[in-house]
Amino acid sequence: MKILETDFIIIGAGYAGIAAASKLHQANKNFIVLEARDRIGGRVNTQKIENSGETIDVGAQWIGPTQNLIWEWVRKHQVEVFDCYDEGKNIYHYNGKTKTYKGTIPKMNPIALIDLGIAMERLNKMSKKINLEAPWSISDAEKWDGETMETWINKNIKTKAARVAMHIGLETVFACQASEISLLHFLFYCHSGKDLDTLLGVTNGAQQALFIEGTQNLITHEAHAFKENIQLNQVVKYISQDKEKVIVKTDSLEVYARKVIVAIPPALCQKITFHPALSQRKSQLFQRMPMGAAMKCFVIYDSPFWRKDGFSGQIVSDKAPLHVSFDCSKPNGKGIILFFVEGKNARDFIELSLNERKEKVISILQSFYGNEAFNFIDYIDKCWTEEEFSGGCYAGNFTPGSWTQFGKALRTPEGNIHWAGTETATHWCGYMDGAISSGYRAAEEILNS
Repeated sequence: MKILETDFIIIGAGYAGIAAASKLHQANKNFIVLEARDRIGGRVNTQKIENSGETIDVGAQWIGPTQNLIWEWVRKHQVEVFDCYDEGKNIYHYNGKTKTYKGTIPKMNPIALIDLGIAMERLNKMSKKINLEAPWSISDAEKWDGETMETWINKNIKTKAARVAMHIGLETVFACQASEISLLHFLFYCHSGKDLDTLLGVTNGAQQALFIEGTQNLITHEAHAFKENIQLNQVVKYISQDKEKVIVKTDSLEVYARKVIVAIPPALCQKITFHPALSQRKSQLFQRMPMGAAMKCFVIYDSPFWRKDGFSGQIVSDKAPLHVSFDCSKPNGKGIILFFVEGKNARDFIELSLNERKEKVISILQSFYGNEAFNFIDYIDKCWTEEEFSGGCYAGNFTPGSWTQFGKALRTPEGNIHWAGTETATHWCGYMDGAISSGYRAAEEILNS
């Protein structure tokens, strides 16, 4: 086993880990980044598709307004972005009927539309009460944390069409079922990303812009200056510490340092042996933050043929498992339609064969766009629950009761161990921008300690 010494260790080379490393590099500190995969990026993964020559992001891909830190990286490295296509008619399919609409909210019967609008306005108003630094500290915290979103929806949304639309929106944002998260977590997450409308929106929303060369290209640029400090294929198995030092072990390395930043999903921290053991509150928290389940299904065409008929490529449908789609075509490039599959639908869908999944996706597209949907170049899908070093996507979600009982342990250092990752962010939690802010915060903690 090779023995190394440094000042600081960062575990995980996703956006959080690379942000922390960038901050330490700027401060001229000695550090080593240990990454379990054979690439950097974490839950970001850009792939080149051989048949079409296109690059697609099978992991995180969009950025939007107020995500200031990632936009700083975009400007710094002069990487090219483009606006996600958001023109023409969106499709809403519910209860066997198909309608078109524009904007964020699908067209449904007036009573259901009013019902949904009132619910969204109420949730946005409630979310503004959340203290992003300490969600557990507000007066309604225990009440809201003890209630699932499923319960809130059933109590407060009266029409079936509005409930279905809310469930589809929630699955799209959280990659889980409404029964799996607390109302408090839902409200925190919405406030963290401004509001529910922003999280669901394209223009001026969280899905506004995409990268020409993919999100992995951006993180590669940011990491270039210290790429020699990054050790790939290093699965951390063991972390021990005393007052003066930490020791981090993989199968081939033993690294001694003053401090360590753990920048991996909270659920994966349970795979590491800590000595001495983590505090009971931190350990219990990690047990209560399961990852969401998300699949991305891409269909690539010679051109975005749906546009010539005035369609945006955006579909909202109650047809399981394919509820939401987007047009991710690059300017003057191939036509790319992306379908999301989330929560229990993703867990079921991945158990089908690749051909079965492809046939189902193409069949759905054909039902909305006609037989031209059969003329595709390629089909690619990615299920993040199969990723050993992610365990799911998009992020770890707080189950009912977790914020109020264990939330205070989320960002609290344990001796010489500090914590990063998008789940620990106060703004844009669950997004790449949140990951960057968490890495910066953890780096500043160890620089100032």
